[in-house]
Amino acid sequence: MAKYRIAWMPGDGVGNDVMEAARIVLDRMKFDAEYVPCDIGWKFWCSEGNALPDRTVKALKDTTCALFGAITSKPQDKAKEELSPELQGKGLSYFSPIVGLRQLFNLHTNMRPCKSYPGNPLNYRGNKITNPTGADVPIDQVVFRENTEGMYGGVEFFPLPEPVYTAL
Repeated sequence: MAKYRIAWMPGDGVGNDVMEAARIVLDRMKFDAEYVPCDIGWKFWCSEGNALPDRTVKALKDTTCALFGAITSKPQDKAKEELSPELQGKGLSYFSPIVGLRQLFNLHTNMRPCKSYPGNPLNYRGNKITNPTGADVPIDQVVFRENTEGMYGGVEFFPLPEPVYTAL
């Protein structure tokens, strides 16, 4: 039995490519994991009326961690147009599954480390005004972003009514 059970959520589009690349790396590292496929994303919105099916939430509760690719999100009117015909007119509303995951599992903080490495040609170098020499600008910082409030609070409608816009 594997040491870790990982919920595997490729999502849509480029998410599938990113997750395929992640799996190559994890397999090469001989990471001791069982990958549990989970349904999430646009395809499930269109066919089931839910981009984050209950079965996926249940699977997430029974795994060690999750890997999530990327998903498609569209405004409510466009989302409703793409529902399968038997689901249209049933009062369904599209909600971003990533916002749902953040709220369900209290994933309030997104941590993004940023570090430059000597000799890496992709390091940030600034521009001629901020860094006239063009030398590497050493970076070693961590950005913490709040994940569940403000723009990530799940208020998903357009156009935004004036009182809501003002409050945000």
